[in-house]
Amino acid sequence: MTRIIASCTRGTHGLPDELTAVEGVGQAGDVVVARVVSVGAYKAVENTSGRDVRVRVGDEVVGVLGERHSTTSIYGGLPEGGLPVKAGDPADLMAVGGIIGIAASSPSSLGTATALELVGLAADRDGRVLRLRRKAADTVPATPVVFVGGTAAEVGKTTFASALVHHLTARHGLRVGVTKLAGTGRLRDLLTLADAGAHCAADFVDAGLGTTYGHGADAVVGAARHLVGRLADEGAEIVVAELGGDLWGAGIPDILRDPGLVATARALVLVPSDTMASLGVETWLGRNDITIPAVHGVPHRNVMAARERADRGMGVQLVDPHDPDDLERMVREVLFAGREPGEGTR
Repeated sequence: MTRIIASCTRGTHGLPDELTAVEGVGQAGDVVVARVVSVGAYKAVENTSGRDVRVRVGDEVVGVLGERHSTTSIYGGLPEGGLPVKAGDPADLMAVGGIIGIAASSPSSLGTATALELVGLAADRDGRVLRLRRKAADTVPATPVVFVGGTAAEVGKTTFASALVHHLTARHGLRVGVTKLAGTGRLRDLLTLADAGAHCAADFVDAGLGTTYGHGADAVVGAARHLVGRLADEGAEIVVAELGGDLWGAGIPDILRDPGLVATARALVLVPSDTMASLGVETWLGRNDITIPAVHGVPHRNVMAARERADRGMGVQLVDPHDPDDLERMVREVLFAGREPGEGTR
């Protein structure tokens, strides 16, 4: 039997070497031990080093209870009032990062969720249930923030954000802090952003949220403020903040309307699934009172055709993250509005 410590447990800021399992009613953020009954949609669990470890029947997973409301993957969560946790009770692996709950729906392309049986809530030797440690802040420093969001999952948000981080660090010598502020916890995206040359990195799991689904605005916005402040304290001159999934869910509208975060925002980069989605997101911004200046990225399709259609239909210039000249135009015209990059960020 293999025991895999899932990456989402890093939000505890350190599990004890010895874990016990106790019964009780689990809430979002509680650490839980479960055993694999059958392997389904997710055939691996990401460990605390960011490596996907294959799971087999009988393996134990130490994960985190939580919600996931994905439109492209598994949808599910916890019953109102919490999940009764008793040895042998069923549960599901809802995300590679180790989010555990009860799956309600899964796309046919994925198949059914990997089925688990609960062992118990993870506890220390004194029987205290272990849970993620939430962090929040009431204020935000003046460090500039660039948000990167999209119209769906897997449209290229991390690709765009990584290219921007590399451009700001390699071409302009800026100390860039990177973060993921919303979505379902997984270490891979944060490591990808950090590998692009970031000065410092942290995400919502570090702030004590396994996912940002199912939480109120205060928790999600407070965590976002904390993360921007943490990166600024660690020396970031500008923060590139990815928003997971699409803009409708995971508390993202609350983040994009928060007065403190809006005041620091230089741009909201919108990565669409196609050019029609670019038009749709413009409507969405107006209906949701989002006032952060928008920049449109190119979809994962033919760049020339996308540019032509967006220019003709919307009068906007798309930014291709693979084109250094495009990124430089965005940096100078939007992020720093005529100032030299780096001026006013210190």
